Amino acid sequence: MKPGIKFKILRSVIISGLILTNSCFAASPTVPAKQQGWYLTWHDEFEGNRLDESKWRIEDAAFAKNNELQYYTPEDVFIRDGMLVLRSRKNVIGGCEYSSGLVETRGKFAQQYGRVEIRAQLPKGKGVWPAHWMLPASCQWPPEIDIMEVLGHQPHVMYMTVHWGTWQDRKKKGSLFIGPDFSNDFHEFAIEWDNDSITWFVDGTKRLEISEYVPHEPFYIILNTAIGGDWPGKPNRRTLFPQYHNIDYVRVYAKEIPGYYYLSSLAEYGRVNAVPCLPYYQEKTEVTLNAQHKIGYKFSHWSGDLQGNKNPAAIVMDKHKKIIAHFEKDLKPLQKLSANKRASASSIEAPHLSAGNVVDGDLKTRWSSEFSDLQWVQIDLGEPCLIEEIRLIWEVAFARAYEIQVSNDAKQWRTVYSTQEGQGTVEEIIQLNAKARYISMRGTQRAREFGYSLWEFEVFGQKLSLE
Repeated sequence: MKPGIKFKILRSVIISGLILTNSCFAASPTVPAKQQGWYLTWHDEFEGNRLDESKWRIEDAAFAKNNELQYYTPEDVFIRDGMLVLRSRKNVIGGCEYSSGLVETRGKFAQQYGRVEIRAQLPKGKGVWPAHWMLPASCQWPPEIDIMEVLGHQPHVMYMTVHWGTWQDRKKKGSLFIGPDFSNDFHEFAIEWDNDSITWFVDGTKRLEISEYVPHEPFYIILNTAIGGDWPGKPNRRTLFPQYHNIDYVRVYAKEIPGYYYLSSLAEYGRVNAVPCLPYYQEKTEVTLNAQHKIGYKFSHWSGDLQGNKNPAAIVMDKHKKIIAHFEKDLKPLQKLSANKRASASSIEAPHLSAGNVVDGDLKTRWSSEFSDLQWVQIDLGEPCLIEEIRLIWEVAFARAYEIQVSNDAKQWRTVYSTQEGQGTVEEIIQLNAKARYISMRGTQRAREFGYSLWEFEVFGQKLSLE
């Protein structure tokens, strides 16, 4: 039987100086560390009636990468008997022959270094491809850490791999472990990752260590079952469906280091930025915390190891600290200016991926550009407005570097925001205070080999005619 856990649901976390948005932290975790000297930073025991979407993002899309055949749908992700279940079916949906499940902590949890444990019972069959893997929170690929991959026609063979290089010049190193049939029972797959190496474990026994090409940035976790693709091949007549990928728990630890401490800063309806932002802090380091609200909310106060309503606020790291930033609903929210306004773009990948999709309020339609840099999408707000905040909801093809520009005539543009560190997922930019009729997102560097793709480009503020 699993240890009992009492959870406090929170919407944003920084652990070890890392922003972990929309996460859930155990207020009084009773899950034991595997060995003395590990500090539990994040976990999910899947004890509820449904998946906690404050921890996990559920994929709802078809993936063309690796020529896979599945559509990832939320209907194939559910909780049963204290387990997360990723179901794979013969199911025609979204132009695909199969449906399956994928969950990830992208935009919700990431950590640099530590121990990651996942206990699971895997599916099997020709063309079935379960995986537990990790990607950078920056969404730059590669690098990639594959904790476990199994090809369903060889359910006793597990692959362990690290990828590095660039997407134009990808390289990898790894090995395989021949063990029991991983579909017959539950097994624990784990890695220990530090500055010098990555070590893989199966059921507590070391199976591989790699000390080259070790990544040094925060990574998030992905759990999925792909169907088909270049590596496993297509399912055959002997492949039985549905298949079930059962996951008992996911636990993440950080290594205790004498004289150093971890910072866990949690926030509901916002996020907390830490300066300096480090994996861990030397004793007596001063850290400044700045709580930033999500659109529609405002900062209220701190609790935990920091009290009061001063923002930003400073702390001194003299122990492991857990700090909560509280936000409250803004009773005078800004007006959404962009809904159903006229939008245009530098290019489109296909006719159904037009610019108008970014203002239609539908998270299943998107704009996507051609596969090249220097692309833009712009919105005509119809009249001069005070633009205060924007929300970019990215598809997997996002901008590493981009500018937000405004104009009164769509000819002369001025930049009001720019970044070289775009994170993808959902990005909110506040306190713009720009007066203009037109607003544009201009991508200057793609994060991936695809183009630029937005589900929604939301603009908030007020019409100047109403002032």
